[in-house]
Amino acid sequence: MINAIIIDDEQECINDLKYLITKHKLPVEIIATAPNGNEALVQILRHKPQLIFLDVVMPGMSGFEMLELLPSIDFQLIITTSMDKYAVQAIRSSALDFLLKPIKVSELQDAIARANEKNQHPTRSQLNLLQDTLKTNNQSIRKIALNNADGVELVSVDDILYFESDGNYTVVHLKGNKTILVTKQIGKFEEVVSNSGFFRIHNSYIVNLNYIRKFVRSDGGHIVLENGKALSISRSRKDQFLELLSNL
Repeated sequence: MINAIIIDDEQECINDLKYLITKHKLPVEIIATAPNGNEALVQILRHKPQLIFLDVVMPGMSGFEMLELLPSIDFQLIITTSMDKYAVQAIRSSALDFLLKPIKVSELQDAIARANEKNQHPTRSQLNLLQDTLKTNNQSIRKIALNNADGVELVSVDDILYFESDGNYTVVHLKGNKTILVTKQIGKFEEVVSNSGFFRIHNSYIVNLNYIRKFVRSDGGHIVLENGKALSISRSRKDQFLELLSNL
């Protein structure tokens, strides 16, 4: 059972989340709630929760500002938000967990299961990345956070050659022949980098278009990257890929 605090300026949202947890007997005990950043600080320091459900957009003190005032972040974090598509993309780029309002019970169950499994606290770097990305207010992500066995690594998307699927994991191939194995399926990365110069050429590959050296039509079609790596293109994606290339 995880001890948790809900921080949200809308009481209805707090009530809805508590109702879902109680009704579906989820392994979470809500030990306190807070309607604003100031009260949240008091409750966090008093109760020392294992998990916080946080609405980052609140009047007065935002969720980010509240987190900055804490001496340490020694709890897991699930952001609850009704932000637009770009903001959600920004949250994904930071590798932080989140739930879209109105919260669906299946997504809540998955988020709690991940919290139980990972037991990983957010880093200041992840939170700073998210704030910086939201402030740019455009459609391209310039840096993403990658969860690996050692923790969280922040990487510029310009240094990524391609993503390669490995079942429930993804291998991120970087310049300099460096690779990072990430505990996330490749589809999650497609949502993040689709507006940042990447294209999914195959179920197994998402490539950085800036590193494509050539396209070869033989054998069903494949591309060659600047490092000499050849990657197949699926038939269903080839026409869209060629159209995209012609517009570069």
